[in-house]
Amino acid sequence: MTSDVTVAAPDARQASASLTQMMRTLRPVLAGLDAAPDLRGAPLERLTMRAEVPGVASCLPLEAPGARAVPPAVSPVVDAFLDGIQRSRVVAHVHGAPLVFATVAAAIRERIDRRLLTWERPLVHRLLLASRVALGNARWEQLTESGAPLVDIDTAPDDGAVNAAAAWHPHAMRARALELVALEREQLERQLAAAWCAREARWLWIDGGVSGNLALDASTSAFGVVKSHNTLYGDAASVRAVLALREGERSPAFLVGHRPRRAVASWYLRWRAPATHDPLFGLLRVEVSPPAALLDAECPPAVRDAFTAQCDRLSSGMLCERLPVSLPDHRWDTLAYGVHAVETYLHSLIGP
Repeated sequence: MTSDVTVAAPDARQASASLTQMMRTLRPVLAGLDAAPDLRGAPLERLTMRAEVPGVASCLPLEAPGARAVPPAVSPVVDAFLDGIQRSRVVAHVHGAPLVFATVAAAIRERIDRRLLTWERPLVHRLLLASRVALGNARWEQLTESGAPLVDIDTAPDDGAVNAAAAWHPHAMRARALELVALEREQLERQLAAAWCAREARWLWIDGGVSGNLALDASTSAFGVVKSHNTLYGDAASVRAVLALREGERSPAFLVGHRPRRAVASWYLRWRAPATHDPLFGLLRVEVSPPAALLDAECPPAVRDAFTAQCDRLSSGMLCERLPVSLPDHRWDTLAYGVHAVETYLHSLIGP
């Protein structure tokens, strides 16, 4: 993907370099078009573009069945938090095809003397996404010459869910743009995670899974935390056991992935007591890169014991992060304050 790449410094000028400046740049190109974005409207990310059917997937158990009680750590185990954000808005329509301006950003905040400070520098990319086919070559060249960070949404992954005619639907184009924006955000997050693991031996909490980051292995000090559970892993009995976890308990670890050598080890942790009737309340799923020996059928007991100890230690460290609470965010039951602080910082950095 081609984009304008900016390594952003945390100052007010970067926050102002956003939608308003892009509209000023595009004004000569978009003259006569419907190009009046509503700055007060909700970003596209708040719109539901595609509903995924919840389901249950199989996995390979790594530990014996049964919930494991894990006490909270006495002192913090996690040293830093990584997260990314994205914000997309339609700025114009050309013959019904949307032109989407997006900003993606990612950062790591590390804990130093009980304060969260930015590690290295945050990453910010700004993108202008459109269909080159829909715009036509002449309009595309105009946008290119304007210096806009153009991305062709026709390069978005095709999942075969829509036919060629349906792909011209404005909302289908908008959905393809959002897919590319999400991929760009994930790339920034993986870039920062790889940089941390190459330089640091301290534990990094990554918001989201880690299966796509090939720079992370069993020797790196990073783990992913999944807060949503559209897919639950295990058979019927193990899923029921996960939903019955009490606060401070974790499930047995298991392997997630169709190719064992690229699989990640995972387990569930009940981070907060399910005070409501929702069985997913306060439930987290942790992902780590497993040691290679753990994937062998004849894994030495010492390797399994060391892995179990690491799962317990990370779970204890996560329980230590339940305070302060990330209110008023509606995800407070699964959102660590450190991750919430990264999001707040990034929102202030990129502006509206």
